[in-house]
Amino acid sequence: MKDNIALIAGEGILPVEIAKKLKDIQNSTLIIALRNDTEVLRPYAGHLIRLRIPNLTRGIKEIKAHGANKLIMAGRIPKKIIYTVPFFLDRLALKVLKNSLRDDHSLLGSIVKVFEDENIKVIPYWQILPEFLAPSGQLSKRKPNEKELKDIEYAKKILRVTLPLSFGQSICVADEAVVALEAMEGTDNMIKRAGTLSKRGVLVKMMKKDQDMRYDLPTVGTKTLENMHEAGLTCLAIEAGKTLIMEPEKFFALADKFNIAVIGVDNNG
Repeated sequence: MKDNIALIAGEGILPVEIAKKLKDIQNSTLIIALRNDTEVLRPYAGHLIRLRIPNLTRGIKEIKAHGANKLIMAGRIPKKIIYTVPFFLDRLALKVLKNSLRDDHSLLGSIVKVFEDENIKVIPYWQILPEFLAPSGQLSKRKPNEKELKDIEYAKKILRVTLPLSFGQSICVADEAVVALEAMEGTDNMIKRAGTLSKRGVLVKMMKKDQDMRYDLPTVGTKTLENMHEAGLTCLAIEAGKTLIMEPEKFFALADKFNIAVIGVDNNG
C-alpha cells in the first residue's frame, strides 16, 4: 500500500504548518481535529473530521477507512480534559488512561502503542518540518548578556531534575531563582504567571533526554514572544536540534522588535 499520512491535530500553529506540508507531498490528507477552529485546517484537508473529545476507537476507524497507514500527532490537547470529562471518553481511551501513568510521556507513549498495534505507524513530525528545528548558538540580533547566561545555566540545572520526572519542560528564572515552572497549564500560561511574580528573567525550554522524538517536541512561536514581552522576560533559550520554531521569519523579526535574545543551547550535564 502506498504511504498515506493522516494527521491528528490539536491546538496551536504546529498542526497547521504540518497540514500545509502534507498537502504538498500527498494528494489527500485525513485530518482529525481536536480543536475548535477547524476552518484553519480545511484548505489543507482532503477529509476533515472534528472530534470534541479524544476518541481512539473512532480515530482508528477513520484512519483505516481512509486508507492511511501512517500518522502524525501534533498540537496541544489540554491535559485537564482527562480530569474534567473522563466519563465521555471511549472505552479504549479509558483503558489507556487506566493503565498508564498520568505524565505526558507515558500517556502519549500508550496512545502511540494503541495505533501501532493497529498497524498505523506513528512518525515524527520534525521530519516534515526539518527547517523549523532550532540550530545551536545565537539566533537573534541581541546576544544574551552575562546575567541572562547565568540564569540560563541555573535553569538547566533545575530542568535536569524535573525533566526526568516528566514535567517542567519550560522554566522561568530571574536572578538565579526559579520564578515559575511549567506544569499542566502549558508554557503560555506559565509565562503569564511568571509575569505576575517577577516582571523580569529568562525562559528556558528543553525536552526530556529519553523523550520520543515522534511527538511532543518543544515548540515556540510569535505567541511565546508576545507573552514573554508582556511578562517582562528578556531572553529565550531553547534546546538546539530538538525545538521547533514556528514561522521563523516572523518569529525572529518579533524577537528583534522586542529586543528579546534568543539562543539555541545543548542539554548537557
